[in-house]
Amino acid sequence: RERVVMDLIGSPLTHERFLRRPSGTYGSATEDYLKDGSTPISNLVLCGDGIFPGIGVPAVALSGASAANSMVTPLKQWQTLDELKQKSII
Repeated sequence: RERVVMDLIGSPLTHERFLRRPSGTYGSATEDYLKDGSTPISNLVLCGDGIFPGIGVPAVALSGASAANSMVTPLKQWQTLDELKQKSII
């Protein structure tokens, strides 16, 4: 504690105000998860903590990968990465 320069405390009220979370919650209630990130808008796919499988870095990363896979197959992603490596872009 002696080396702490700044200490900020976040409460559900803080989360509600600054993160725009209903009642200061993280993610959505299990029954409110969207089963996938699909939307009625063409080529718009959602991902994040309100999309299955839910909150936390691994879960959000998985929902991002799922959104990407809904647009381009994993095989096509690997092929594109290989092409970019051959061109020394990555």
